[in-house]
Amino acid sequence: MSLSPFVTDESAIPGFEKLLGRQSTPAEREQLFRVKEALGLRENDALWLILFALQYYESLYRQFPKAIGAEASRILAQTRETVDAQVKAGAEQTKADLARAMAIAAQGVARDAARRRMIEWLVGGMALGAALVGAGFVAGWALGH
Repeated sequence: MSLSPFVTDESAIPGFEKLLGRQSTPAEREQLFRVKEALGLRENDALWLILFALQYYESLYRQFPKAIGAEASRILAQTRETVDAQVKAGAEQTKADLARAMAIAAQGVARDAARRRMIEWLVGGMALGAALVGAGFVAGWALGH
């Protein structure tokens, strides 16, 4: 199996893959040998080994966007869960506060209504008492006292 027209020595591939820690892709091998051919390097050239290392780092850098995307997705999901929990807790707290406020308001309304009733009864009682006292005076006057 020939790798590409640029590949002149397939014996370099195992060393490259050992550095990568995995099997190289055809695109990686082609790029490696394209640079080798363009620079006119030989297998025993020290720059050839540096090219292996540079190709290795280039493959690592290609993984960064995927890793960053995965981490961003994880953080977004975690943030969404936290926000949902906080919104739910806030809604429950708001319901509890509203119920408490309504109970306090209802107590105030009931207290005010009871006070009005009490005042009505007091005024009615005073009016009745005044009417009875007036009737007593009228009756007493009529009897001559």
